Amino acid sequence: MFQSGTIAYLIDRWPDEDLPIIERELQELKRRNLSIVPFVCELNPARHFTRSMERMAAELEFLPDAMVMEAEWRAHPALAQKLEEERAQQEHRASSAIFLRQARFALVLRRMLLDRNVSHVHATSSRALVCALILQELADVTVSATIEPCPELPRNWIERGLRRCRGGRLSDRKLLRERSSSFLFDKVAFHSGSRKAIGLLGKKIGIDLTEGASFWEEWSELLGRWSREKPPTKPKING
Repeated sequence: MFQSGTIAYLIDRWPDEDLPIIERELQELKRRNLSIVPFVCELNPARHFTRSMERMAAELEFLPDAMVMEAEWRAHPALAQKLEEERAQQEHRASSAIFLRQARFALVLRRMLLDRNVSHVHATSSRALVCALILQELADVTVSATIEPCPELPRNWIERGLRRCRGGRLSDRKLLRERSSSFLFDKVAFHSGSRKAIGLLGKKIGIDLTEGASFWEEWSELLGRWSREKPPTKPKING
């Protein structure tokens, strides 16, 4: 096994109502002494910031603005073309709009991952998984994913993408049945995000989500293990 490296948490946009407990999740991982860098690909200016969000923002790593990312994309035309050609050859593809957006994120992120000694990338949504799988091609990282209850990506693409992941969290039990034990049923995916709702849900499913549940312990152990595993040997895309 490799020495444990840093874990990148890819957040497609923030704040995001589809990620109601991402702040709590990051706190739980920090409590368990995991080296986590949360990267926010796009800031959502439409959401009103609460005080807790303002405090959280100081702990997040934000990608540069769209003009900088577009300049990076244009500076590597051969690499951009190679990525688009690979997408065209796939039987099941993400939409062009989603792919091009995530590919631009990936080109900027690859240097940031190197600077932070990142060994594992966790995608917090199906959209972020598009970016994570591109980074798997661009850098020596392992990948995992959380798939939201109503993903934007087609199911056949998600199934294909999950085959390239070390593990993850799924709220779709049908998808889960086809995966290994490294994929967990995402027990926290169905609540509203309020502390009261989390507590009520915890009683129903037999897990105390408000007091640091065994769910987070198991998830932390998996992330730590993946951060120490050697990525598969494959030629990297250079550009």
